[in-house]
Amino acid sequence: MVTRYLLVIFVTVSTLVISATNSLGNSLSDLITTLYGGNGIPVTKTSEKVDAAGNIVVVTDVQVPLDSFQKIQTLNTALNTGKGSLPVSSTGGGFTFRYDRELEVFTRTTDSLGPIFAERAPTLGEGKLNFGFSYTYINFSTLEGEDLHHLNSIVLLDEKQKDKNLLQMNFDVDVESNLFSFYGTYGITDRWDISILVPVLQVQLDVDSTAKILNQTRKKGESGKILGYRFDSYDTLSDSVSGASTGLGDIILRNKYNLITSQWIDFASALDIKLPTGDEDELLGTGKTSVKTFLIFSKTINHFTPHFNLGYEFNSGSEGEDRTVYTAGADYTFGKGNNHFSVALDIVGSHKTDKSAFGEDIVDLSTGFKWSPRIGTLVFFNIQTPLNEEGLRADWIPTIGYELNF
Repeated sequence: MVTRYLLVIFVTVSTLVISATNSLGNSLSDLITTLYGGNGIPVTKTSEKVDAAGNIVVVTDVQVPLDSFQKIQTLNTALNTGKGSLPVSSTGGGFTFRYDRELEVFTRTTDSLGPIFAERAPTLGEGKLNFGFSYTYINFSTLEGEDLHHLNSIVLLDEKQKDKNLLQMNFDVDVESNLFSFYGTYGITDRWDISILVPVLQVQLDVDSTAKILNQTRKKGESGKILGYRFDSYDTLSDSVSGASTGLGDIILRNKYNLITSQWIDFASALDIKLPTGDEDELLGTGKTSVKTFLIFSKTINHFTPHFNLGYEFNSGSEGEDRTVYTAGADYTFGKGNNHFSVALDIVGSHKTDKSAFGEDIVDLSTGFKWSPRIGTLVFFNIQTPLNEEGLRADWIPTIGYELNF
């Protein structure tokens, strides 16, 4: 029976992934740097000098390199650093069981339906299988607290005239992600679970840019040419780039073991391995293997279950991207018979262990709701909202999902 369900899940996920995997347009990881042809802003500097024969010679220099604009570099780095690092719901399942060998039946070990973006210590139960699906929509809106639709950056064109010759860049950036997560958990023993989560991502990136020279001079030289900095044809110069990609993200493997179940506390340890299966050039994955070890504390008291997760994430080959991760909160379950509801509230955060230019501390509030119309089936809805302004953030991140327990 279990083998058949596992086969169905594998075939379903594989079919969806294969059918979804494609890329549209240029590589998303360097799409922003292709603005204005990728060769820089075509600013013309006209000046005059006198040659050895006393003749006036007109001199022109062109192009301001894109890497002069800090906002472009910061945004591009933020997209590439955060690629594949998207919120992932719990794989533990809403139901936990223990097999009673004398009665030859499964009995529930807790009435709690569990958290949504945290893990609890109780395991699924020997021989039990949990399958889930969730959809998350992310529309990034700010970068380090600045509105992505109104990013401004100014560079000097002439160090000697800092207050006169300035090039201003305005950016309107739209970054959207649709995350489809398929996950399954199997109870090897009453204390030991293994899980897999397969994400499928769709990423859309659109950037509109306008360049304007502030305080343009109209002064003409002896040659009759307008001196100073200008665009060849217009007072402003505009360009836009767009791209999209769809495909497999970074697959997560999880090993969880319940170490202690007592009257006062339930305690488990877990290990996550994130595989570099997503295309890093298309912002679908990190391109690196990461390992996260964490501890899980929880305890159900009547219908109230507080929980706390604390861990450390190692990111191979990504200097400055190792981080501590934590989740603290509680869920409360109520209802009659087999018809149960629960609400969950969590603080979800991470802290980079090395100094970082952006995204050093990420803290979100996660608020969710679960409904189980009968044992073995539940649906859930969750919203994450930022509690600080660091990093590349969305105003709110909704998630909906469905779970089946066999």
